[in-house]
Amino acid sequence: MGGENKVDNQRRNIRHPIEVPIRLVDESGVEQEGVSGNVSDCGLYLTITLAERPALDSIVQVQVMTPMGDGSAAPINNAKVMRHDENGIGLKFVFDD
Repeated sequence: MGGENKVDNQRRNIRHPIEVPIRLVDESGVEQEGVSGNVSDCGLYLTITLAERPALDSIVQVQVMTPMGDGSAAPINNAKVMRHDENGIGLKFVFDD
């Protein structure tokens, strides 16, 4: 899927090719929409087309735009921008301990 390379094969978590609309909000409050290319337990690859992407190592908020089974909005999760490529960005979820 989007942005994979040799490094991707060294990851610990299985990535699933799931395409769902994702809302991303960067540290300055700029909102963008994209589509996930793959999702794992610890992150996701987000295809976005805007030239202004969040900076590497910045913390963003991501939310699946599809409603949950009960009709409620999906939770908002924090993620760290780990990489950029020509099609989008790689994000690692940030979990509170």
